[in-house]
Amino acid sequence: MTVAPERLQAAFPNAHHGVSADGIPYVLVRPENIAETARIARDELGYIRWIDMTAVDEPDADPRFELQYLLYSMAEHRWLRFKTQTDDKVPSITGIFPGADWYEREVYDLFGVEFEGHPNLTRLMMPDDWKGHPLRRDYPIGGEPVDFTVTREILGTGGGNELRG
Repeated sequence: MTVAPERLQAAFPNAHHGVSADGIPYVLVRPENIAETARIARDELGYIRWIDMTAVDEPDADPRFELQYLLYSMAEHRWLRFKTQTDDKVPSITGIFPGADWYEREVYDLFGVEFEGHPNLTRLMMPDDWKGHPLRRDYPIGGEPVDFTVTREILGTGGGNELRG
């Protein structure tokens, strides 16, 4: 079940409206309006359940990144996705949806998008001294070999007996 299009149009008159391939309605807003969009979705439309957030990187697009947020209305059993596009930063929505905290950190860490006003915007998955953002499509492929016992034997870095006393 999805929210009625006229209700979304009334709540977000200056947004681009559509329906994703999975049948979930979305609104596309300017980056500076993302926090207000989240607040309206929660307070006025009843989308109180934080579900997910992710980024899509299209290096040749302008702007480069599309951020997608997914909410759910427990009362009406409806989904809503809202999106924004940016090259580098957007306001944080952690003050509206505290559950967005680690999702924003993950997107920052892996894509390099900054979230202004985030309470602790630090790397979440990569080491603190890591250079770059590995989920960007222009990030170089390759890196360190996977550390399996068989790999150690092939590379001569140990026979895998280090833990066997």
